[in-house]
Amino acid sequence: MQWRQTMGIMTLQCDLEESNISQEDVSVKLSSCQLQVQVKGKPFATMTGFLQGTVLPHTSWWMLHRQAAKRRSMGVDAVVEKFTIIVELSKAKHRAWPKLWHTHEMKHKAARAGYAWTMPMEEAQDFDERTQLQDLSPGPPIRSRTHALGDEGPKHSFLFAPDDMVIGLRTSQDNRSFTIEVHFEGEALAVVQGIIPLEELLAADIFEDKVSIFLRGDEQNPVLWAALNGRCLPKESKWKLITSDAFRSRQRNPAAPGIALQIVVAKQKTNYGQWSKLFSSCLQHQLMLKNYDELEELVESLKGDEDDSVRLSPAEREDYQKRLSEWKEDRYEGLVGAQTLPRTVELGFSMQRAQLAA
Repeated sequence: MQWRQTMGIMTLQCDLEESNISQEDVSVKLSSCQLQVQVKGKPFATMTGFLQGTVLPHTSWWMLHRQAAKRRSMGVDAVVEKFTIIVELSKAKHRAWPKLWHTHEMKHKAARAGYAWTMPMEEAQDFDERTQLQDLSPGPPIRSRTHALGDEGPKHSFLFAPDDMVIGLRTSQDNRSFTIEVHFEGEALAVVQGIIPLEELLAADIFEDKVSIFLRGDEQNPVLWAALNGRCLPKESKWKLITSDAFRSRQRNPAAPGIALQIVVAKQKTNYGQWSKLFSSCLQHQLMLKNYDELEELVESLKGDEDDSVRLSPAEREDYQKRLSEWKEDRYEGLVGAQTLPRTVELGFSMQRAQLAA
């Protein structure tokens, strides 16, 4: 068996000896820490065991790949079908695994039941959910907000907008490179990772004279689009996820670590040194709501009052309705000097880019 990985995906691939096999003959089951494969009702040990890390079963998938191959027998070449099982696992955390299988003498961390000695701990006990093997469906999963909530809706390429999870932008530079950071709200990012691996969502186009950072499916409304004040080397650009305290105070839970996408771009040799400013022009998407909790409280209170009319007094109900009618969105600030544009589904930033170029 062969396996390879990225920071968000682990892919396993193994050829089968059988020449007459169908998709119905293969069974793949997965929990957050264990993979189990059977072929024609028999355990396929090569692809079965406890995994080194933890995965998300509902966003993982497998397929039976078939291709024509030649087999020489008695001096004659015969065309046969070669079957390969491919399993793609979505990692629960964006990090590299040192190895595929858990071979330590102790149980896998996710498979340890633990002991709950308080009522809240008993309610939070999710051991069965973590370790229960689930049948894995063949073919790529449907990744959408509606499907994540249990609705069998059509697959949409648009999943998230920047203002769903971005709380801050930051830039810096030295003599040889410049850095752009996109900071995310921790709880919102956890929801996103439960639906799609970050490497399939986050994207950036780096050109010699401009940069565009966007979410796949929402390319028309980038997180940041900027014309550079110098020239860079796109091929030497690097990206990674980092922890940062820069905008931790903006999170719902300030005690949680702040996560950010960091993109480091090398300057061309003829443009070494400190630039007077990084961008000659800059457009950015609106960031998350700063006062969303207030809106949520008003809406939930009035919704609960509709179900139970005695929940609020007439005076309280009138006060909530007034505050809701007067509520105005207040968003986090982005880069200083950047132009924040409202979302436009049809044109996005394309018209603005054309005007900017002109």
